[in-house]
Amino acid sequence: MVDYSDLKNIPKKDTPFCTLPWVHLATHPIGSVTPCCITEMKNGVSTAATATDDNEHLFLSKDSLEDIANSKKFNQLRKDMVEGRYSSLCQKCYKYEKGNSFSKRYESNIKFAKHIEDCFKNTNPDGSLKTIDYKYIELRLGTVCNVKCITCNPFSSNRWNQDVKSLKGTEFEKDYFKLDVKNEWYRDLNFYDELYEKCGLLEEVWINGGEPTLIKEHGYFLEKFINDGRSKNINLHYSLNCTQFPDKFLELWSHFKNVKIHLSIDDLEERNYYIRYPSDWNQIMSSFDKILKYREIFTLEVCQTVSALNIFNIDNFKKFTLKHNLTVAHNYVHYPNHMQVNLIPEHMKKGILDNVKHLTEHEVQRLKIELFKPFEEKEVERFHSFIKIMDKTRNLNIEEYLPEWKGVIYNNR
Repeated sequence: MVDYSDLKNIPKKDTPFCTLPWVHLATHPIGSVTPCCITEMKNGVSTAATATDDNEHLFLSKDSLEDIANSKKFNQLRKDMVEGRYSSLCQKCYKYEKGNSFSKRYESNIKFAKHIEDCFKNTNPDGSLKTIDYKYIELRLGTVCNVKCITCNPFSSNRWNQDVKSLKGTEFEKDYFKLDVKNEWYRDLNFYDELYEKCGLLEEVWINGGEPTLIKEHGYFLEKFINDGRSKNINLHYSLNCTQFPDKFLELWSHFKNVKIHLSIDDLEERNYYIRYPSDWNQIMSSFDKILKYREIFTLEVCQTVSALNIFNIDNFKKFTLKHNLTVAHNYVHYPNHMQVNLIPEHMKKGILDNVKHLTEHEVQRLKIELFKPFEEKEVERFHSFIKIMDKTRNLNIEEYLPEWKGVIYNNR
């Protein structure tokens, strides 16, 4: 287990406690909210719901932040943590820690250690919060996007709606269907006003999407902190697909304490085109070069979504980031199941580990955990079926872009 002895304010060693259900707002594109961005999300298991029906979800703009923060699931989670019980909603972090790997929970408890004592004081016996004062908010600003990454879905990119018809009548239909976002909470200025009132001691904002630079309204929220003078005390993080960097936002960002830009790039050149379809590598590199000019002002980091499609090239991609003197964060795919890295053939796994040259020891350790997690054979079959469908839909062939898959998926050719 991870050693928490260095965290003086943690109630006890190996505690299940995490600061995030107290200090954090984690939004999702359709307006739902979970305790954090990596809690168990399948079937909405961790989404804020009404007091009478776990399947009747609460939504931003439609429901108040007060009702969402003190929803039944959230209250129970906090109550469990206060009383020393491990919640089923937080299994991902607990699993990483058992493998002696870093977790979001561990990171958050360090980052917000000074608030831990106040978390307990601010909790009612039923787990509800006495007052809501977000220290850290994550805004996933809808589904508006200009790419449709193959590891993504209509719930994060509206361009995916163009392809869902090809999955109708297949085993994937229930997971990929046209999403009409009727509640455009991310365009509602009243929502930003309400959120602003709950951020008296805000320390950090993380904004992603969709593609956030396409949602101009969130600039209204940022300007409120610039106007009241608090922006200089707030850390601002963005996750962007590196296709554009509007000058207006570059000017707004310059008013904040620390600005960290996560550049979402998953692979190189034509490989990236296949995975983050239909992104243009030249356009990405043009934007990439533009933002590099701000590296003395902003902190830049590449965020790579790691799936069965790009895991074979992970070390070479790391070499690319080192060439530009950038760090890389590996965001391993856990959903959908048929895109996880543990599904690749054993000879690929061996080939990856035999040729690691640029990954750090920690990155290799995390890589091994993900590669050798148990899986069901049916997920391999689902992966092959999914690729065949999407190749036909997009008039592509995986073998032309990701040559390590030659003869694996289309093995009858």
